[in-house]
Amino acid sequence: MDDVLQTFLINTLSGDTAKIGWMDPDTSSNKLRKIKPLSEIYESEIVFYAFTNNLPFQTEPCPHMDEGIRTEIREFLNLLESNHNGIKNNMYNSVLKISKFAKNANHKEKRNCSVCGNECSGNVCSVCKMITRLTSE
Repeated sequence: MDDVLQTFLINTLSGDTAKIGWMDPDTSSNKLRKIKPLSEIYESEIVFYAFTNNLPFQTEPCPHMDEGIRTEIREFLNLLESNHNGIKNNMYNSVLKISKFAKNANHKEKRNCSVCGNECSGNVCSVCKMITRLTSE
């Protein structure tokens, strides 16, 4: 949940409204899609669960973590949550609603990938583009 909220605020503050339309769960018929089974769970709860159940997880912070605005947004959201319990959850639900409206407003006609046949917005889907890049190196 925390990452979705941070990304939403970053996109909103930078004026990148096109990206806001793709933050809700993927409901397309595409066989290859990004799933986020833990997106409705607080980051702190995920870390607590992993720690108490001895599950391996990344403990080293990203070396570029403090270079962008994301850290400030994370701290701001955590402060809001500590002062107003449940505000992140309320905001997350609002983000999903806003995302659906933005997606409909910026709707692009979907096509099928010329390589794999999955639904995409261009001639070749991002998965096939990535596979091509990785296999050509």
